[in-house]
Amino acid sequence: MHIHDAPGPLKVAVSATQHDVVTPECLPPPNANPGGHLSPIPTNDIPFQLVRVSEAEYAGIFYTDGMIDEDYHGRGICRWELIQVQVQLRATGAEQETRFIASLDREQVEQGEGKRTYFWKARYPRVEDFDAFPDFGESGIDAVPEGSRAEFFSVSMETEELTK
Repeated sequence: MHIHDAPGPLKVAVSATQHDVVTPECLPPPNANPGGHLSPIPTNDIPFQLVRVSEAEYAGIFYTDGMIDEDYHGRGICRWELIQVQVQLRATGAEQETRFIASLDREQVEQGEGKRTYFWKARYPRVEDFDAFPDFGESGIDAVPEGSRAEFFSVSMETEELTK
């Protein structure tokens, strides 16, 4: 992960992979749940550590196969898949500060594609009257007038597969 032209320091508040069950037929049927509702799709976030490599660059290792496929309910194997890799940054780490959220989806990870996310600097360190504002940024800056692009900073993420 590389931070470009941030308006001030940013700390990693969260770095995690999200894994979801992708075989809902392995889950209990609606009549086995209170109220007869469908079983919620199980999801699990697995934290990983990002280490500061330089003033604006971080590196970390995560696993795309972090969950064990298993028959949890006697209805067949529940298969887990990586859904996304997400990083949340805050100015000092304080809870009320804006959460600048950058992520890569499974396809981007599998294909080794990078992604750059743009954030409006005016939301740093926080959005007034809005604690913990979740800023998911924009994937492009082309719609922003040329003269206003300096009002944005960006976070780029890329992955590469490690082999033994």
